[in-house]
Amino acid sequence: MKKYLWILAAAFLLQACSKDEEEGPYVPWRPGDDKEETIDLDKATKVMILTEQAKNRIVMIDQPTGKVAWEWTAADSGLSAAEQAWFDLPDEAKPVYNRTCVLVTASGGGVALIRIADKKAMFYAKPGGNPHSAEVLPDGNVVVASSTGNLLSVYVYNGADSYVSRPAFTMPVHSAHNVVWDRKRGCLWTATGAQLLKLAYNGKRTAPELTQVRSYDMAAGNTDAHDLAPVCGEDAMYVSTNQHVYKFDCAAEKFLDVEIFQQNTIKSISTGPEGYSTIVMRPTSGGSNWWSAEVTDLSGNRLFNRMGYQIYKARWYVENPFSYPAVHTL
Repeated sequence: MKKYLWILAAAFLLQACSKDEEEGPYVPWRPGDDKEETIDLDKATKVMILTEQAKNRIVMIDQPTGKVAWEWTAADSGLSAAEQAWFDLPDEAKPVYNRTCVLVTASGGGVALIRIADKKAMFYAKPGGNPHSAEVLPDGNVVVASSTGNLLSVYVYNGADSYVSRPAFTMPVHSAHNVVWDRKRGCLWTATGAQLLKLAYNGKRTAPELTQVRSYDMAAGNTDAHDLAPVCGEDAMYVSTNQHVYKFDCAAEKFLDVEIFQQNTIKSISTGPEGYSTIVMRPTSGGSNWWSAEVTDLSGNRLFNRMGYQIYKARWYVENPFSYPAVHTL
């Protein structure tokens, strides 16, 4: 028994020694850490948005305390039982409109723009085909990436009708997993397979169209691009594939290597302003599962964990000047 305790103590010390590799509070794994306490969102200091699939919800966590600052399920927005099923297995949640709303997609087929204050669905639709990400365009329209549907779909947002039955435009993109608006260049980015695509948007709200402008090839051996996310404070984006993580320098138009504890199967990467660690999600559940109960930094240090959680992606609840203006209202 003493030998076992010494092994546990040594393992803990090794983990603690590695925490200096990345800024931010380090949270060692605590068996049975399954208690959810709450905190008001306006009192939380560093908030992560998690797509938590065990209960089909979006959860905001105050990272320093581990407390729940806000959560949402489709039932909170008064959707019908059939519509609620569209939001099974949520897989993306982005803060938009100066963090007053969250843009959500789910493998169940749905996309929704949720107002945080009252959890109202300002817009929702069912693109189907395993939606994996969405983005707000400058005119308020919403573009959705559907992975098994191999499609980008653009929906017209008019502010009057929250439910939109069909897209105004679709564009085939193989295994579409991500979309990011680039405000500086006025273009939309999406990564597919081993390529990063640059798309032009015509800006016609009621007759939207996307067209491919250029493609950028990643190194040989890459397949199945997954996450695409702006790097806070830089003119760059993180790109993950099944095999690697890159930083794409938008000005130099180059893929740069990234120092990260694990290169393969990274589901999401998110950055924040000074004092925020870069947070990483990768599956740790084994088998064919794709979720984890923990959020780490680039060095693999745990920044949050909770028994029973099935987290797919994690994003910081921060402003995104790469995509949106300083004043970004709905």
